[in-house]
Amino acid sequence: MNLENSTEIVSIIQARMSSTRLPGKVLLPLGNSTVLDEVIKRARLFSKKVIVCTSTHESDDELENYCGQKNVICIRGDLDNVFSRYQKVFDIGELKNFKWFARVTADNPLISINLAKDLIKRINPRLDYIAFCKKIPNGSGIELINTNTFLNINSESLEAAEKEHVTPIFYENFKKYNSLIVEPNDFYKVGELRVTLDYEEDYQLLKELFKLNTSISLEEVIELFKTDSSLFKLNKNCRQKKIR
Repeated sequence: MNLENSTEIVSIIQARMSSTRLPGKVLLPLGNSTVLDEVIKRARLFSKKVIVCTSTHESDDELENYCGQKNVICIRGDLDNVFSRYQKVFDIGELKNFKWFARVTADNPLISINLAKDLIKRINPRLDYIAFCKKIPNGSGIELINTNTFLNINSESLEAAEKEHVTPIFYENFKKYNSLIVEPNDFYKVGELRVTLDYEEDYQLLKELFKLNTSISLEEVIELFKTDSSLFKLNKNCRQKKIR
């Protein structure tokens, strides 16, 4: 595979079963499949290859088995040092041919294909990191990371939050890393809309949305939110956990 001067990416989906707020959330039923299936399905629409990245903790044996049944590559690494877990994925030699990879989280079944493709178009070898600002709906975006830059970082030198959340080192260090934070077009500026999965209330909302359409897109959800936001009261009191 020759990916020189290409914008083809590999998507790496971080997943674990040991969520403290909603254990086992990534394998919960959703639509015609599961939460993780929805993430994989959407990632495949903008990625050349999709990998699931989980931990070596015994609670994630189920995830590895599930990926095996779905014929999806599953790589396992440190439970707490997610940064090093991502680096371990590139032990698969062929993946180093990808100049960029996407960080995707398994609790975001409504990632936008359009937003992802928008970021991919902005790939530039002079950049280290690309993401949308927080004006887009919570749970709708991906992050793009320069593979070479990423692999040259010593994960053991990072702070705990940087190990766990992977990308703060890029968007908190503009002097050291060349990060592009993108302003979305007006349609996507609904930062008050929450479509991620952390709490039972989030799950109730997602189930209702997928009842409306088992292939519902983020864009359809935004249209619904702007037309009639009553359904979204289900998780209006859910708050995102702060990184620091």
